[in-house]
Amino acid sequence: MAAATHKQTVLAHLQSVLKKKFPAPPPPAADRPVLEEVVYAILREGATPDQADAAFAKLKDKEVFFDWNEVRVSSVSEVADAVHGLPEAGAKGERLIKFLQEVFEELYGFDLGDIAKKGVKQAAKQLARYKTGVTDFGVAWAVQRALGGHAIPLDHPTVRVLHRLGVIDPETDELEAVRGTLEHFIPKASGPEFTDRMAVFAATVCTEDHPHCESCPMRPDCPYGQEVLAKAKAKEAKPKKPR
Repeated sequence: MAAATHKQTVLAHLQSVLKKKFPAPPPPAADRPVLEEVVYAILREGATPDQADAAFAKLKDKEVFFDWNEVRVSSVSEVADAVHGLPEAGAKGERLIKFLQEVFEELYGFDLGDIAKKGVKQAAKQLARYKTGVTDFGVAWAVQRALGGHAIPLDHPTVRVLHRLGVIDPETDELEAVRGTLEHFIPKASGPEFTDRMAVFAATVCTEDHPHCESCPMRPDCPYGQEVLAKAKAKEAKPKKPR
């Protein structure tokens, strides 16, 4: 893992860049119940806020699904069709149905409001028990957005960016330790905006297959980007063989 001072410097610059160049989406019109926040987290993992917002609105459209029970008893393909704008829509549809099924079997309903009364740590443990639909990202999202705690949700795009910046080493750093580092350097009040802006940054600049390293505002701090550009420059400078 990189030295603490390096992490702090890079994360401070990253937060500044994200705030200047990647505006956070507006907050939800009203506070979501815990269950709906977990549903949203399933949609949001690996996606941008705009993609998740559109998918969530579709699920809440009573002309599509009357309520969460109708979502629960629908087929995976029906739910996937409704959220087709998301990455891995089929897998998310399946996770969503399984999560709602687990909640229904336990409560015979869809109200997780009592979880919030148990304190953040106990609530997080209870949410983590819904293993077929709720990932580590979903638990951290609910803690951050619905339970009043401090947590930084980590999905694949976020981890990819932090790995490329040298903040984490995915081969040696466990997810819990990575989150602890981020939560130490990123204030609780800044957590939601950081999470949302990182998703946009990962989707538009630090993409999986073809990152825009040359125009990336984090290029001076990014070992990965510097290596990519150096290789591209060396390739251009290599003399072509005569025909």
